[in-house]
Amino acid sequence: MPTCQDCRFYTAIDDLKGECFSLGFEVRGKTDSKKCPERAFRSNKGSNSKKAGATRY
Repeated sequence: MPTCQDCRFYTAIDDLKGECFSLGFEVRGKTDSKKCPERAFRSNKGSNSKKAGATRY
């Protein structure tokens, strides 16, 4: 199952937590994506991902 760490909106602060842009506060990186408080989970994988763009060069 994907976790918050797999979301394109997640920015890691350290190994255990990070920041979610839609929430504006810290979230645990291992939180299941189905438990996303804002229902805003978007995978990092795929052609629409911000992180996928660099692999196309």
